Amino acid sequence: MQLYLIPPDGGQGGRAPARRRPRLTLTPTQSNRLRAALRNLRAAYGTWDCLAEVMGVSRSTLRNIVKGHDGGSLAMATRAAKAAGVPVEKLLGDLAAADRCPACGRSG
Repeated sequence: MQLYLIPPDGGQGGRAPARRRPRLTLTPTQSNRLRAALRNLRAAYGTWDCLAEVMGVSRSTLRNIVKGHDGGSLAMATRAAKAAGVPVEKLLGDLAAADRCPACGRSG
């Protein structure tokens, strides 16, 4: 019985090239809204450490986004929306007037 070894794609005996998953980036407006949401969530949860634990990321990751060193990603926005208990569309969507209820639109 003969065995034939078929090399992987990309050369003889080498490893196949790693596939990189695309990073889904946010627009500048969405990044600003994510930063604002993270600041509000930090106030709601009390500390960056507590918020980071709830979101499943490191505190330095959150701080880098809030300080503007990192624009954030759709995955981070999803985690923030889950921590806030709102859909991602509501977190990154259009800005609402501060004097109106975001749910019903009545002025308060």
